[in-house]
Amino acid sequence: MTLQYFVTASDTGNRIPIEVDKSTPADLAATKESWQTDWTSEFIGDPALEKYTAKTENGEIVALGAYRETESSMFVYIEYIESHPESNPTLTIQKKYLGIGRMMIAFGIQLSIDSGKNGIVTFEAKTDELAKHYIRDFGAIRVFAKQSGGPIMLMLADNAALSLFNTYLS
Repeated sequence: MTLQYFVTASDTGNRIPIEVDKSTPADLAATKESWQTDWTSEFIGDPALEKYTAKTENGEIVALGAYRETESSMFVYIEYIESHPESNPTLTIQKKYLGIGRMMIAFGIQLSIDSGKNGIVTFEAKTDELAKHYIRDFGAIRVFAKQSGGPIMLMLADNAALSLFNTYLS
């Protein structure tokens, strides 16, 4: 079995194949002007973060993800995921591609499996609405909040992680 990542074109409903690879300096530099986050900034520049770029077959960047993996942890922490501006719900009403967050979380699960952490990932939901989405649609469980009123920490593990990951197995 192999993994085949994809997103869905919102206008046609077609699955668009996606390749996810380590980010290059050119990938990160492409975010400077129009993306919500400058991926060359100090905020995301921590060398301990593994940065990956999701691209279509023709090289269009669909998303970037930053993952933190340490030997002492039992999970991969998804530090940050961002969709291309044309699909980022905070920047546009009509998204070009659907399923980007699901795909990038599934990629984090793959990193977790590959590093012997049994597919366990943790991440923060920036809003209560987003936390409800992850819990309802992905089977995430609430772990804790780092600070009162701050982002909600969630975890995907066991059957929920396997179910999401299986979406991309062929």
